[in-house]
Amino acid sequence: MEFYLTIAAIPITILILAGAAIWTRREIKIGMIINIVLYFAALAYFLFKLVRIYQPSRQAQYRPARTSLTIFAVLTIILILLTIVNACVCMHNFDKGLKPFVTTRKLIGGDEKADNFTELPDMKHGGTAAPQASRMTID
Repeated sequence: MEFYLTIAAIPITILILAGAAIWTRREIKIGMIINIVLYFAALAYFLFKLVRIYQPSRQAQYRPARTSLTIFAVLTIILILLTIVNACVCMHNFDKGLKPFVTTRKLIGGDEKADNFTELPDMKHGGTAAPQASRMTID
């Protein structure tokens, strides 16, 4: 059973992270709560694996790779904790006005300009931006 759970960990992780990206971008609170619960489940799994590595009954099974597995498990636990904190911060910032900027994208062609994009003013003339006529060039 543990072997199959270990194999399933990578696809499950990819699904959790994809869900986090979608739910954060769309500011779906219930999705983020589900995601944070799944992060805690992953944290419990890696704590279980870390304890399992040092159990006397499994000592011979993990002896060849004990150091590398321990380093991997500890780093993973730290990163999961940081991810939980980050998810909570993102969820705390929901409904504060960022959603329209994240969900709508305008792709602008080379010659087109959008009204919501700004350019730096021309500061050559005493620090004020004077309107200039556009130049035409002949190729």
